[in-house]
Amino acid sequence: MRQRLNQPIWWTIGGAAAVGLVLASILVLLRPRSPLPAHVRQQLNFALVYPAPATQYAIDQQTITYNSQAKALTFTTAGPSGTLVFSEQATPDAFTDAPDYFQKLTEKLHDYEDFDSAMGHVALTRPDELNGAQSAVVNGNGTLLFIHPSHDLSTDDWRKLISNLQVAK
Repeated sequence: MRQRLNQPIWWTIGGAAAVGLVLASILVLLRPRSPLPAHVRQQLNFALVYPAPATQYAIDQQTITYNSQAKALTFTTAGPSGTLVFSEQATPDAFTDAPDYFQKLTEKLHDYEDFDSAMGHVALTRPDELNGAQSAVVNGNGTLLFIHPSHDLSTDDWRKLISNLQVAK
């Protein structure tokens, strides 16, 4: 008699454990995975920002470089509108210490349009260092991101791209 009473409890415990394992597996599979090699990912002290698969931009693994002195990551993506070069680093303390620092930086880079996004504040610029070529600067999630396209993108294209960026560590 005692054995019969314990049997449903073990079935309940076993079933709950199985459901828990399935849910944990689903969460692991749905979590964005970093597209960076582990040896690079381990050096980052900021959240990696990269295009989601929906953008159809893929990271060229051969272009991933991490400058350990500058603590900056650079990589190139290829997609429907050409190539995009991503350069990112941890948001410098100056951006937190002086609230208008981002604005002053983007003014020096000749900003011509800005907007807010879920990723952070975005400024479209035409810096002298790029001979007036287009560039986007994004500050958010503890990451300062510069994106340089191979040719100009429209503001709508920038909005779509920025709204489809992913964050991973």
